[in-house]
Amino acid sequence: MAGGMLLGFLLKARQRVVSANEKLITYAIYLLLFMMGVSIGSNDQIMNSLSSLGVLALIVSAGAVAGSILTGFVIFKIFFKND
Repeated sequence: MAGGMLLGFLLKARQRVVSANEKLITYAIYLLLFMMGVSIGSNDQIMNSLSSLGVLALIVSAGAVAGSILTGFVIFKIFFKND
């Protein structure tokens, strides 16, 4: 990781290399997501329990969003209220 950071620091002035690297990173992420989907799709245990996992994921994500909104509202009221 440190080597990659050093190389990025040294090559940051070369716009062509930076833009090519951004495209490669995007394609690598797409490939990783695709391979993760293949891995999940081929796992019978996950596929058989997908309905219960989906409900649990919905509950957790809804709680996270509600908690974020509530926390943002409280912080706004405490620090940014106009008296």
